[in-house]
Amino acid sequence: MNTVISENYEDEGEICEKNPIASRLQSHNDNSSLIFQKEIPLRSIKSCSPQQHDKFDFQNERCKIPSYECLRLDKRKTTSVFRQTQESVSYSLKGEMNSLIYYKLFDDECKYIVKEIAENLMELNCNIYLEQKQFDEIAEITHSNRLYVLNQEQIPSISLIIVVGGDGTVLYALRQFQSHEPPPILAFQKGTLGFMCVFELKDKYQVLSKQIEHFRTAGQFIVERKLRLKGCLKEREEQKFEYHVLNEFVITRGANPHCLYIEIYINNVLLTVASGDGIIVSTPTGSTAYFLSAGGPIIQNEVSSISIAPICPLSLSFRPIVLPTCLNITIKLANQCRANGFICADGQTTVEFNKDMVFEISQSEKFVSIIQDKSDIDYNEWVLNLRKKLGWNKVFTDQRKQKSNL
Repeated sequence: MNTVISENYEDEGEICEKNPIASRLQSHNDNSSLIFQKEIPLRSIKSCSPQQHDKFDFQNERCKIPSYECLRLDKRKTTSVFRQTQESVSYSLKGEMNSLIYYKLFDDECKYIVKEIAENLMELNCNIYLEQKQFDEIAEITHSNRLYVLNQEQIPSISLIIVVGGDGTVLYALRQFQSHEPPPILAFQKGTLGFMCVFELKDKYQVLSKQIEHFRTAGQFIVERKLRLKGCLKEREEQKFEYHVLNEFVITRGANPHCLYIEIYINNVLLTVASGDGIIVSTPTGSTAYFLSAGGPIIQNEVSSISIAPICPLSLSFRPIVLPTCLNITIKLANQCRANGFICADGQTTVEFNKDMVFEISQSEKFVSIIQDKSDIDYNEWVLNLRKKLGWNKVFTDQRKQKSNL
């Protein structure tokens, strides 16, 4: 089946030509990339996100592009995305949609909220998938032939991930999507902070109806694209571990009583040897998490960067540093280390790290798309949200109120 993608591309106020960009030649079980069959003016390329930069062939201001993702840019840099698999789009054309739900663990209230969401999704002609444990809990309180247990074969047909919880629940959901980019995530706030959870639970019925209707008519969601970092742990050139994080990698001494001596290389050039409890390598999304507690700066998501901060350093000579995403970071344990360390990825999985291993970190090609309620960026709203969630000035305000009541 050939699906022709054709869009008006907008970049910095310039509308690029409307051309049939690509044909998706993909069968039900074929995950092949987009194949592009015509040349595109260079000015249109600014509105696209190349996957293979090294294969560009510039000739007379025109370029043959073998493979890239097709994006439409509005005021938000990378907003509306047409990246769904052929299978998920075909479900949409039939009026059906496959939704995957994750909810906050060990929260009994969430079960009944998810029950209501599932019943609403069924009314909207959606199939609901859950992991086995959560499926068992929901199946006990609702009955439907549209409730399924998730398995790896069904992942390509998922069009939407719904999260009920906080940022930790989002990170938990992303464990399933390490080998490929996840579908857009619709997150409802039911956690402690929830920087990634855009929508309130009180509006869940209106939000679900609006977003699903938009997808069925436009074939896309309005999203904010968040970068991930890829970490590869190697021992004598043999890969032992790979993970794509949305927040951070933490290299720590764990329960060992001895501090770590960590060699940090930038593009194979030694930056420093950090001594202390460990280091954090963070994305902008993770800058409001553990990275912030370790003294790192808050970085707005539109600032594409990789940041490194020491954890309880023995020396104050190494401070948090912000780097561009084009750089590669290599982490090793120095010879003077008296114990092994540990690598924790997004708080979801931990592996041991010894002196014979090399940990390589770079920007991941597998982004995360968080569904938004509007296409343009409201920086004032971001500032107010940051102030509210972190409780800035709250203590001083409360103290003034208490004094005035005395």
